[in-house]
Amino acid sequence: MRRLATVTLIAVVAFSAFAVGAHADSVYGYTAAGTWFSPGQGYGSAYDNTCGRWTENNFSKGSGSWGLVTFIDPGGNWSNTRQGNGWILSKPSNVLSTKKLHCKNNSSKTYQGGCYGFSRAFPCA
Repeated sequence: MRRLATVTLIAVVAFSAFAVGAHADSVYGYTAAGTWFSPGQGYGSAYDNTCGRWTENNFSKGSGSWGLVTFIDPGGNWSNTRQGNGWILSKPSNVLSTKKLHCKNNSSKTYQGGCYGFSRAFPCA
């Protein structure tokens, strides 16, 4: 019986460690799905930090909808900007230089879409 309790305890600890590690990286919607985008309208994410950096920026919208995604660095400069119709994905060339995500309707039409970022957890000092 004692052996079963020990094995059960080890399994629970191992599963808990795996669950914590599995949830360290996350997808973050910085707009709701189906948000209305007027011409020229954009949305920005929250700022990242040393413990979690933005590693992807996605804009999901209709196939005929023109828009852009970009990363904003600490100086307010845009980098790794991608434009296109439909779903757009951008990854930064340097994860350590990103601070914020931005998506924007770059057309003259109003449409619905959603903007999402992927945040990767890094060890904090």
